[in-house]
Amino acid sequence: MSTADEAAFFKVLIVGDGAVGKTSICTHITTQEFFADYHLTVGCDFFIKRLYVNNISVTLQIFDVGGQDHFARMRSAFADGAKGIFLAFDVTRRDSFYSLENWINSVQEGLDPKAPKVLIATKSDLKADAEVWKDDVDSLEGFSIDAYFDTSSLTGDGVPEAFETMARLLLARYKEEEYMKSAQQIKFVEGFYRT
Repeated sequence: MSTADEAAFFKVLIVGDGAVGKTSICTHITTQEFFADYHLTVGCDFFIKRLYVNNISVTLQIFDVGGQDHFARMRSAFADGAKGIFLAFDVTRRDSFYSLENWINSVQEGLDPKAPKVLIATKSDLKADAEVWKDDVDSLEGFSIDAYFDTSSLTGDGVPEAFETMARLLLARYKEEEYMKSAQQIKFVEGFYRT
């Protein structure tokens, strides 16, 4: 396979309390748009992001898991087979930071044990209203993280870096045969449905 043909496919989750900005982050990374109005994610929403890392086309299938409690029973099903996870909290809501360990626990069963964990602080453009600071992140207990980013869906700050870092971590953590096989299956499916 030539370098231009190398491809990788990974299922990743983005989880966190309702209204922390998960869908806004996903919308920004896929369309570079920001919508100020809030819409509840019912169960789960799906996004696809392709990026290039070290001459490899990396496709992230992003499962945006609804944050409201009444979707709790469905979370492990959405997590099944996920190779990476974004943990999102709103810097203006301290409670959303404290619930991150509960989020990890709610999807742990379906999450691959090698899955990288990237912590993203959302709404970093609202620093004046911040209730969570870098010191809080540094003292986080209960689980380990592989990377941390301050992000803003409004300005785009930190969003591309968070997703590129996730792609790099996934490529480093999983064997080539694992992600190449998945990518070949996806190419077949994509090609099958083309007219």
